[in-house]
Amino acid sequence: MPSAIAACKFVGTTSLGLFTGVSYSLAALSIPSLLALPSAKPAQHVFVSLKQSASLHLRSLAIVSFLSFNLAYVLSPARARHPYLLWTALVAGLAAASDLVPTQSLIGEQDDVNGETVEKAVKASQRIEQARATVGFAGFAMAVIGIWGDGA
Repeated sequence: MPSAIAACKFVGTTSLGLFTGVSYSLAALSIPSLLALPSAKPAQHVFVSLKQSASLHLRSLAIVSFLSFNLAYVLSPARARHPYLLWTALVAGLAAASDLVPTQSLIGEQDDVNGETVEKAVKASQRIEQARATVGFAGFAMAVIGIWGDGA
C-alpha cells in the first residue's frame, strides 16, 4: 500500500507541475505571440483553436492531480494523513475550476472581426493564464514540500 500512496503523490505532483508549465508557457509565449499576427481574422482563428485545445489539456491535468492527491489521502493510514494532501488537492481543484470563470471569448467564426476585440480577448486570456500558472505553482510548491516532508 505505501507504494500506491507514493505513486498517487508522484502522479499528482507531476500532473500539477505539467499544469503549471503549460499555463506559464501559454501566458508568457503562446498567447502574446497572437498579437503579432498580421490581421484580426487569423488571430481570432488561432486564438479560438488554442483556447479550446489548451482548456482540454489543462483541465485533464488538474483533474488527474486533484484525484491523485485525494486518493493518496484516502489510502494513507490515519497517522500519515497529512493535510497538505487536501490543501494541494484543493488548489488543483481550483485550477480545474478556473475554466468556469467567464471571460471575453471569441467563440464562433465571424466574417468581420474587430482587431481591438481580439486584442482585448487575448490580453484577458493572458491574465487568466498568469493567474492559473500562479495558483498551479503554489500547489506544486506545496506538493514538493509535502513529499519532501513525508520522506517519500
